[in-house]
Amino acid sequence: MTIALTRPSVVPIRWGIVGTGDIAERVMAPAMRQASGARLVAVAGRAIVATRAFAERHGAQRAYDRLEDLLMDPEVDAVYVASPVDRHCSDVLAAIAAGRDVLCEKPLALTLDEAERMVAAAERAGVRLGTCFYQRYNARHRWIRDALADGRIGRPAAARMSFSGRSPDRPGAWRQDPTRAGGGSFTDSAVHCLDLLRFLVGEIREVAAFTDTLGASYAVEDTASALLRLDGGVQAVVTAHWSTEDSSAARTSVLEIGGTDGTIVSWPLHDKFSRGTLLIATVTGEEEVHVPERSTHIELLDDFAGARAGGRPFPIDGADGLAAQRVLAAVYESARTGRVVRP
Repeated sequence: MTIALTRPSVVPIRWGIVGTGDIAERVMAPAMRQASGARLVAVAGRAIVATRAFAERHGAQRAYDRLEDLLMDPEVDAVYVASPVDRHCSDVLAAIAAGRDVLCEKPLALTLDEAERMVAAAERAGVRLGTCFYQRYNARHRWIRDALADGRIGRPAAARMSFSGRSPDRPGAWRQDPTRAGGGSFTDSAVHCLDLLRFLVGEIREVAAFTDTLGASYAVEDTASALLRLDGGVQAVVTAHWSTEDSSAARTSVLEIGGTDGTIVSWPLHDKFSRGTLLIATVTGEEEVHVPERSTHIELLDDFAGARAGGRPFPIDGADGLAAQRVLAAVYESARTGRVVRP
């Protein structure tokens, strides 16, 4: 089976990027050059020479070494926040105060309190606050959502997600610093699984979790597992390990949903172009589904532009980021106390 995909024409948003790290460099800035609904006009970073080089590489017209200067730029319609997590709250609040729509990288904030403040500020100001959960734009995942809604595998009962990859000690890496990242492998990687479960199945109601550091010496966890109970009693196991080495995405970056009449399996979760394998197995046999290869981030940017042009909220809003933040907090509380926790 092959699924076709079309893209609507949208009015482009003039974007400013805050933070010129890996995700902005490799994924979002290139997507802004290709999306019909986006145009990168300005970049802000701490080191002006590197920021100017980033702007030149990605076609931005201006580079700033202060967020305040970018927010004074009259051509910036919206701001994409790709700074380290400990700066999300201050960067987002500044952009909101300047009246800009905001798209923030995951996780939304360092703490639950910060996330709540960010969402409340956006609501008061009447601006869009989006969370960059790009997994929702993977064509494989959208097919899975429709298949579940159509009852293709009967009643969903269990899910399994793994989002893992070896991450040894790297001195100075902010993702390995709890004061800058908030957490380790679960915060950085499994947060995508939390949002994807909410998108595909329903709300997460109970959490039991373990977090440990087994393969490194940094202060955040590198090995994490959570057992979740979702709407309707669906049970899900989510693992996120930086402590294990394995080159097979079918084992390290996989989604499996089992129901009373069949099972859906898809990998790799992390692919940003919808590439990968999607299988559905029922009593009638096993079928591979082929979906279009398309940048998840281009789809996200075009959807943001469509929402802005139509005067609608962005579908993955601050409330979605806040919901994931609540589950993250529950995961760490459960790991700390040994109790089942309700987010």
